[in-house]
Amino acid sequence: MMKFFAALMLVLLAACGERESAPPSDWKTWSVWVEARYPVSDVHGHGPDIGSDEWARALQQKLGIVDQQGHGPDIGSDEWRNAVEEKLPVR
Repeated sequence: MMKFFAALMLVLLAACGERESAPPSDWKTWSVWVEARYPVSDVHGHGPDIGSDEWARALQQKLGIVDQQGHGPDIGSDEWRNAVEEKLPVR
C-alpha cells in the first residue's frame, strides 16, 4: 500500500510541473492517473483500492458514466476508459 501511495505522489508531482500528456495505457498506471485528477477516495485516502473493481464502479457512478439502472460501457473497456477521460476535469 505504501508503494502505491508513493507512486500516486510521483504522479501528482509530475502533474504539477508538466503539461497534460496522453493518459497511460496500462490499467494500474491509468487508474493512478485518473485518481490524481478525480479522486474517488477522500482526502485521508479512505476508499476502495485504486484500480479495483469497487473503485471503478464508484468512479463511474461519480462521473455519471452509467444510467440509474447501472447500464453503460463494460468497466475497463476502451469505451469505458474513453468515457471516463472525457468526463475528467480539464487541467
